[in-house]
Amino acid sequence: MKKIIYALFAVSILFTACKKEEGCMDTIATNYNPDAEVDEGNCTYGIVGGSWITNSEVVDIHMVVTMGGMVVMDSTWTETETNKDSMETVTQKFWDNGDFNAWDNNNNLVDDGTWAQSGTTVTVTTDTVIVGEIISVTKTNLVHKVVGSQIINDMGIDFDIDFIFTADHTRDENGFTTNNVSKKVGENQSSIISKKKIKNIVKNIKK
Repeated sequence: MKKIIYALFAVSILFTACKKEEGCMDTIATNYNPDAEVDEGNCTYGIVGGSWITNSEVVDIHMVVTMGGMVVMDSTWTETETNKDSMETVTQKFWDNGDFNAWDNNNNLVDDGTWAQSGTTVTVTTDTVIVGEIISVTKTNLVHKVVGSQIINDMGIDFDIDFIFTADHTRDENGFTTNNVSKKVGENQSSIISKKKIKNIVKNIKK
């Protein structure tokens, strides 16, 4: 009887020793297991890892224009941008140390600061503070939105703007692996609806 027990015990030890550890083997996943030998297929992802290349920007805008206290326009519309040369920031990087950088389509650094996340809420702090919401994030794709408002005065005309900004990004796993970046150029783009975009909207309204 003892021999049988010893034999079963030995087989159990052998089986345990031969069993390979399972887990997530993707190094950019939030639950990456460096000891795993068998990928369990349960990887989860966050915004850290590689860089994010913007594919499209959609802005839903509600604007009320007043002059001398009188409403002269109250309108809602949607603007969609897919041309990277027309986007003010194309590539974004969320470093694991809390730093944040953004580049235009020519890889010029146009914004930098810090970021923090709580649940699906991401706060980016540069010259201003932007609070966004992660809609979805996978190994390859990120969709986020920012809800905000701005009040602009131009030559005595007040523009009261509410907006929902939604952007779709693709992850470049090898993008910007060092934060020794070039000097920031041009206007700071930390505002989702930038001054340049506001001026263009105002110009179109006046036509």
